Amino acid sequence: MGSHVSTGALLREVARLHVQLQRHCVAYCRGTTSTQCTVLTELGRSGPVTLAELSRRVGLDKGWTSRAVEQLVQEGLVEKVPSTRDRRTVQLSLSPAGQERLAELSGTLNDLAEQTFEHIPAAQHEMVRSSLELLQQALQTLTTEVETTENADQGGAACGCE
Repeated sequence: MGSHVSTGALLREVARLHVQLQRHCVAYCRGTTSTQCTVLTELGRSGPVTLAELSRRVGLDKGWTSRAVEQLVQEGLVEKVPSTRDRRTVQLSLSPAGQERLAELSGTLNDLAEQTFEHIPAAQHEMVRSSLELLQQALQTLTTEVETTENADQGGAACGCE
């Protein structure tokens, strides 16, 4: 990919390659599907949530999320606790074994990032890290703006598809 490639195409390709590599390594090293990894990561980040909230956060259909959660419950990695506010719902959270699996997954993904950096000249490491921090901040700001305008029923305009 040369300099004639748009920033958007470059960002999409970086994200695609990164996700593809993560999925392969997580499945190979830890025997965990990408959906399970996503669910474990989100539960580790958010703490106890309902299935509906978890589905929204991970951007998956409630049925897909439910199947992934059930498998993780069977493996003893996720716990269902009746909600204190509404007895009809349950809160999903990581079990101690789930927290351990998440730590293992994080280690695998961190190792993958370190291996990636081995293919970048050492003199460029700080620049790449700084650029990633700026990109992360910009994406977080844009995500907040899109979520805010979606609530105002103007999500299309924020996404550039008026």
